[in-house]
Amino acid sequence: MKEVKETKILVLKGVALLNIVLILLMLIFFDLRSAYGIFIGSLIGVINFHLLSLSLQKAVKLEPTKAGFYAFIQYIIRYILWFLVFYIALKRPDVNILTTIVGMLSVKVVILVINVFNLYPLKRKFSRKEVS
Repeated sequence: MKEVKETKILVLKGVALLNIVLILLMLIFFDLRSAYGIFIGSLIGVINFHLLSLSLQKAVKLEPTKAGFYAFIQYIIRYILWFLVFYIALKRPDVNILTTIVGMLSVKVVILVINVFNLYPLKRKFSRKEVS
């Protein structure tokens, strides 16, 4: 449980750093609509990541058949959330849909960067006992 919490904190710090940089770039080179899109998208991406974490922690404790059904329902709920955000971003004139998508994908980008560049601090060294 401690490792899950530490992983979530690491990912959330990376997402915050990435999105602060992206929002500043959007404010400098584009308009306020783009910055709103990054902010809203990243907020929903973080909420989606948190919901995924909670649903996986609960599904691990269930029986296999119930866990599969529970995970499927949570999956559908998360994608309904994504659809609602896309729909609202399309309808609102003060939010850019493309930067909203970029913000929603920022969690995935951070996780990819952490894994590709091996930035995960919880590296465990496994040792085995030598038999004499």
